[in-house]
Amino acid sequence: MKLNLHTIAHELDDIVIGEIIGSDPNKPSIEYPVLFSVNEYHFYNNVLYVTIDKHLEEAKDRVQRYLSRNPNLSFSCICIGTPPSYTGAIPNCDIAWVDSSQSRTRLFNTIQKIFQRFTSWERGLEEIVNGGGGLSDLVNASLGIFKNDICITDQFSRVLVHRVYRTGQLLREQTDQIEEGKYLPKNMVFDGVLDEQGGMDFSSQEPTFATMHAFRCTVLRSTIKVSQGYSLILSVHSNYQEIGPYDCAPLLVFAATIKKLYSSYGVLDSNERYVDVRATMRSFIQGKNVPDSMLIQCAIAFDWSRETDEFLCLCIDFIPTMRVEDGILMKPLASVCNRIQDCFDCLAFILENRIVVVVNCTRSNMTEEDLLDQTEQFAHEYGLAIGASSLYPGIKSLPGSYRQAIAALEKSYAEQSERIVRFEDNTLEIGMSYILNEMNPERFCPKALVSLARSEPELYRSLDAYLKANCNSSMASKALSLQRNSFVYRLEKIKRLLGMDLEDPDVRLLLNISFKLIDLYGLENLQDR
Repeated sequence: MKLNLHTIAHELDDIVIGEIIGSDPNKPSIEYPVLFSVNEYHFYNNVLYVTIDKHLEEAKDRVQRYLSRNPNLSFSCICIGTPPSYTGAIPNCDIAWVDSSQSRTRLFNTIQKIFQRFTSWERGLEEIVNGGGGLSDLVNASLGIFKNDICITDQFSRVLVHRVYRTGQLLREQTDQIEEGKYLPKNMVFDGVLDEQGGMDFSSQEPTFATMHAFRCTVLRSTIKVSQGYSLILSVHSNYQEIGPYDCAPLLVFAATIKKLYSSYGVLDSNERYVDVRATMRSFIQGKNVPDSMLIQCAIAFDWSRETDEFLCLCIDFIPTMRVEDGILMKPLASVCNRIQDCFDCLAFILENRIVVVVNCTRSNMTEEDLLDQTEQFAHEYGLAIGASSLYPGIKSLPGSYRQAIAALEKSYAEQSERIVRFEDNTLEIGMSYILNEMNPERFCPKALVSLARSEPELYRSLDAYLKANCNSSMASKALSLQRNSFVYRLEKIKRLLGMDLEDPDVRLLLNISFKLIDLYGLENLQDR
């Protein structure tokens, strides 16, 4: 964790008497404290020194020489006693001082605990991201750091997360208006509000820091560009304690973690892979022209057999938990990709705002059934919907497997009770859904069958039972608890009303498909032609 002297001095608030800090709070660089005495020979970059005024005076020549040779660095120091006057004249010398009664060792240990506290929090954020957590988890873990209200919106002022640090110190009339999934009230929109320096551009590529005056309190804000054309606004508005440059270092860490939460994978190390395997597979699965030599290199990279190994494709998405009126919330796909690859021997990447996983079941150390069982448990744990393709040999089967997985995933959206849907278990229903996308069932199904379904529901059910019994009258009558003669009478009436030859295999196929379509669509949803 990199801190700045603003943060450290604020944490030592009870004992700090004064400070001269000129460094940019947007660029925290201090990584750890060291004890400083005149006998030390070296200075170390990006370190906070803990010293006494006497030692700092005796080291005057060395300090000035060091800073003149390194004009881009700051000399950051906590001084016990009033610092010598020369430190105030050096532009890149940051000093905070405490009264001379303080123990240098005790002060040093206190500063170490400050670093440990912030480092522990930073590691906790990393664990949340790597564990597949989301924005809410990150905010919950950070309330104790800022001791203030935290709000995250998109660039359209829609509230994604809002957490209140409840202390009873201030009235809540203003921030109680903020609701997750809704837009910020107009009097709270942060865009365009002047900051303390008279204005700032909040459209930077990386997390930035600024304090602003909005809705009668100072607001600490970082804008995070998480993808092309999409940004998040992280805001901390004062409640328990005032905010300022000392909150800059933790805010930038928080913003960087959020950026990582939403970031896709970069290019793999060329020393480990001959090609960018994820980019190659992504293009190949999309049906783009990928040279055969690149597919060979992908196989070499993972020790796959291109022709004989059997591959399974999974398509994964988050089950929506919060709706916004006119947009879809960003999803931490990259962190779940990381987690999937930690749990399973697979290749995972992001495609079309979903996760695609390629598993070589031949080289896997578990059976297909065990893999899918564990994947289903993973889906329950992280709130995911998963579509699974059938198993096919050869890398070149993957584009077709991806289309199967996409179709299965779309079915899983409807079947919310099932976290994983396998294509081969739902082939007919998925195929029917494609027909429904092209044509309503009343346009596809024979008109006489639709009329029969509406006007003669008993005959309609009898015909369904007859077809399911493979045109066996005895079995169909038993299924309907009818005497065989009664069923035969019904069947003759059905044939007259339909005017179709039930002995013709093509006719029976058409009728079976029509029954399935009507069942999927719902008889009550059929429209008049």
